[in-house]
Amino acid sequence: MEAASLYRQEDSQFNIFPKLKPCWSNVGGTEVQGGPSLPEKPSPSSHRLCYLTNGLAPTSAGLAPTKKLVSWKRPSVVGAGLQNLGNTCYVNAVLQCLTYTPPLVSSVLSQQHRQTCGKQTFCMLCALQAHMTRALCHPGDVIRPLPGLLAAFHTHQQEDAHEFLMFTLGAMQQACLPEDKPSDPQSEDATLIRQIFGGYWRSQIQCLHCQGISSTMDPYLDISLDIEAAQSVSQALEQLVKPEKLDGENAYHCNTCLGKVPASKTLTLHTPSKVLILVLKRFSDFTGNKMAKDVHYPERLDMQPYLCEQRAGPLVYMLYAVLVHAGWSCHSGHYFCFVKAGNGQWYKMDDAKVTACDATCALSQHAYVLFYIQKTEWERELVSESLGHDPRVLGLSPTSGSLLSGEPSSPSPCLCSLLLSLSFK
Repeated sequence: MEAASLYRQEDSQFNIFPKLKPCWSNVGGTEVQGGPSLPEKPSPSSHRLCYLTNGLAPTSAGLAPTKKLVSWKRPSVVGAGLQNLGNTCYVNAVLQCLTYTPPLVSSVLSQQHRQTCGKQTFCMLCALQAHMTRALCHPGDVIRPLPGLLAAFHTHQQEDAHEFLMFTLGAMQQACLPEDKPSDPQSEDATLIRQIFGGYWRSQIQCLHCQGISSTMDPYLDISLDIEAAQSVSQALEQLVKPEKLDGENAYHCNTCLGKVPASKTLTLHTPSKVLILVLKRFSDFTGNKMAKDVHYPERLDMQPYLCEQRAGPLVYMLYAVLVHAGWSCHSGHYFCFVKAGNGQWYKMDDAKVTACDATCALSQHAYVLFYIQKTEWERELVSESLGHDPRVLGLSPTSGSLLSGEPSSPSPCLCSLLLSLSFK
């Protein structure tokens, strides 16, 4: 449980950002006040539905073609630690995992969204850009997360890191969509968030009487894995795609047979996401108690066996972040994470404390959320992209670590040196 003294000390600072009150926004590199725009924190049962698209998957194996937004350049050294503002370890752990998500940080720091952002109030992507810039420009320091990143979610109590992650992805997805017209499935698939984290499952039901097949496409931003009977992530994935028999009370209503009949249901991966978020279901939906068991997760994960259409070679994902919960229930405990920097070094990010560690340590945790990235996508972008970000353009003062309110200071090479592309070992 987070220290009670921290909660009391920082409580008044959060009271100036209550829900539905003005929150901070980043516009043009300065902190300005804006009206409320972030949604209220969703209920645990509904947060996932709020952020997934409802349309069908693209007909091709990939997402809808869009202008190239994503680059896989990575920071070569680790950035700043994050101050705990009182029960905000779950926020800090999620922000660190996102900050070391290669295509997200590359795109956010490229300024492409900010240059076209027309929001007059809070924008989660603009706020995350400001946070990432500050964090990566101040290695060895401890910075305070911007209030706008958690103002619409934080309740001064221990919260679930996975819920906050999905809330943040949902807010960034909304920031990518125009406010003045309703969105459609194709435009939602074309957003930065869907291009990075989004994929599609194919659910296929085959009638065992007429052999007819019905298929539907279901979008995802993350994948939840039941680990009760699994000793590894691979076993949990195998159980997820294992064909399910539908009969008895769960029999399938076949439109051809005009009645309920036995059927077989199969779930396979139709469109794999570029960044794969795997959530290990450690908490009971009824009691909140935690399943504290060892579940093996590899540094290199082959997702080819779970595809609906088999490929010639493997579909390899590489682990780059591990989010951990220490404690016995979802109502208490502490969150921290491990991230892999661009030089191949793993780091433990525990609020303000940042320490180097080896891969064995990062791979031996009771992981809660795992972050993987497609190896081929990362390598293709790493070879083809070069870097050139000016900290003045990003609106950051390299000496103060805060957003600028006036003219930028003299040029500093800090961000450029931090974002040098090195091989992912």
